[in-house]
Amino acid sequence: MGTKDFNALDLFICRWRSRAVRKLVPSGATVLDFGCGHQAMFLRSVQHDIKYGLGIDYDATPERPAPNLELRQFRFENRFDFPDASFDLVTILAVLEHIPLDRVDVLFREFSRILVPGGRILVTTPTPAAKPVLEFLAFRLKIISAAEIADHRHYYTEQDLMKLAARNGLTCPAYRRFLWGFNGVAVMQKPGLGAAV
Repeated sequence: MGTKDFNALDLFICRWRSRAVRKLVPSGATVLDFGCGHQAMFLRSVQHDIKYGLGIDYDATPERPAPNLELRQFRFENRFDFPDASFDLVTILAVLEHIPLDRVDVLFREFSRILVPGGRILVTTPTPAAKPVLEFLAFRLKIISAAEIADHRHYYTEQDLMKLAARNGLTCPAYRRFLWGFNGVAVMQKPGLGAAV
């Protein structure tokens, strides 16, 4: 979440997205932030509320910005190097729309594997209503990152996310739109007792 060419408007949208998700992060959770961006803005915003946070991104510089936070440079292929049931929560914020459609289920099966029973995935993604607006802002007005918008592979509906969850053995107990309906946040959950999220 967040790239090196973000301008002030991109950062404003990024912070709004973080605020929409922060309240869904349980106190004391172990969190994997997939696609954290080089700044790891979201993890830094919840560092005082979580037990441990690991941010991974192809653009991240390996570091420990806080005692309970770690950033690793990482590009997903087919599997994570984490044992089963390693995390209470996975966040994938403004990233899903960039992933090729034929790779999405592989990724979510891995998310499910590394979650504890009862663990959750928080997903934010632009809705189809956002497509013309984002493209106008990026390509015509040039006031948000054109590279980011050009890389969008799919704009997800609530039904798309429900089906994605079901295909990968997850439930989707909550979904809501924010940013005037241009973004959605889905809560997906792995079956079983476990994380108090």
